Amino acid sequence: MNYFTVLGVAFGLAAALKPLYMHVLPWDEQAFIAKTYARERPRWLVPVAILGLGLVALTWYVHFTTAVPYSWVLALVFSLTALKGIVLLFDYERFQAWVAGLLRKDRGRGVVLIDVATGIVGVAIIAFTLLVY
Repeated sequence: MNYFTVLGVAFGLAAALKPLYMHVLPWDEQAFIAKTYARERPRWLVPVAILGLGLVALTWYVHFTTAVPYSWVLALVFSLTALKGIVLLFDYERFQAWVAGLLRKDRGRGVVLIDVATGIVGVAIIAFTLLVY
């Protein structure tokens, strides 16, 4: 099993199951999101964001040093997570204000829509991974 198979299945499952574990299971996801992205940036967030950026860098390294067909597709899609990591590191205040606004507007409907879209993308990533690798 190659790196991109593991990456595609793990990343795809995390994304595909997000609507389930965030909105279907009986718990207060709104309070969780509000606490996770509190006004003051949590201490754990910087190391996690740096680890995520490191994983993106590792993915591109593996892409350029192996001959795995279509690895660039998963590397590119996975790189989109780096955008969030960069924002969390360098513009947390604006991100936190955006999340707080999403939670207030229409009882958090925007968060649900983003998570459903994330789930659809996750299913597409899993399908792509299983068909290509």
